[in-house]
Amino acid sequence: MFKYLVYPFTLIYYLLSKLNKYLTKSKKLYRPVISIGNITWGGSGKTPMAIEVAKYILSLGKNPVILSRGYKRKNNKIKNIIVRNNNKILADVSCSGDEPYMMANQLNCPIIVGANRYESAKIAKVFAPDIFILDDGFQHWKIQRDLDIVCINSLNPFGNLMTIPSGILREKKSALKRANLVVLTNCNLSDKQNIENIKKEIFKITGQKPIETSYKNYEIVSMKGNIKIVDIDSFKKQKIFVAVSAIGSPENFINTVENLGVQIKDKFIFSDHHKYTKQEIINIVSGLKDNEKIITTSKDAVKINEVIDENIKEKIYVLNVSIYFEKGKEVLEKEIKKLLEKK
Repeated sequence: MFKYLVYPFTLIYYLLSKLNKYLTKSKKLYRPVISIGNITWGGSGKTPMAIEVAKYILSLGKNPVILSRGYKRKNNKIKNIIVRNNNKILADVSCSGDEPYMMANQLNCPIIVGANRYESAKIAKVFAPDIFILDDGFQHWKIQRDLDIVCINSLNPFGNLMTIPSGILREKKSALKRANLVVLTNCNLSDKQNIENIKKEIFKITGQKPIETSYKNYEIVSMKGNIKIVDIDSFKKQKIFVAVSAIGSPENFINTVENLGVQIKDKFIFSDHHKYTKQEIINIVSGLKDNEKIITTSKDAVKINEVIDENIKEKIYVLNVSIYFEKGKEVLEKEIKKLLEKK
């Protein structure tokens, strides 16, 4: 019923999106551009994919620069800000936004945030970039790209097939025709038949087979001192967890934790990009029993860490995961190498 009530707003959103696309003049940057985005609202795995792409480029001895909008950053008085250079982090999470700051903690390459990513690219000249990575760039018309990578969540690829706000689509699924590569994420959490059905649907639109990925290489890390808990099997028998999350698809996080055999007693789910307060975390911690801890995501951890003291950190653990390529890794790597040679 809700989707029909808001349908007039869906039409307005769709028309404004089309208008924005056709009225925006697209500019070419001085280095090749890889865009990593999606066609749905949140939870498709585009940020972890951006991290993997950057890691691969770094492994080739090249220097990528990530350009991000810095969505919902609290302190945006400076329009374009360097979050990280090649050596260290230069801004806090309030200036950068949660996802750029998370990337800055995992990568040794420059990251610049700002709504005007063309201006960010100008600033990036001091880093002598070999290539740009445009984070969440599939609907960013101001910059031309050389490679468009679109991430699709295999657990909920297209929602109810309606655009925002009636559904989760930012564009109709036919927009996948613009994609050079389509990446299916969360394949380890979805059944094989569902994966095959989605692959067929994507092939009908794009004429290409999607790259299949999962989240693996799990590690649980104590927020205090960043202590790695390597033996998850023995660790999960000793602790009961309360899950805390504010990401696009919290159900993916919960499913991953539970599939590891970790016991979840309760869940505190906030809206994507939620800015935690110290009191919120204190309230959750105060409800824990002696053998209970909090488990959260790496994206949430960078925000929670900003508002709590060391004593509370003892109660919090972070689940870190990285992308594992089930099929198609060589296709992605080949396209990236072609761009670097093009430079």
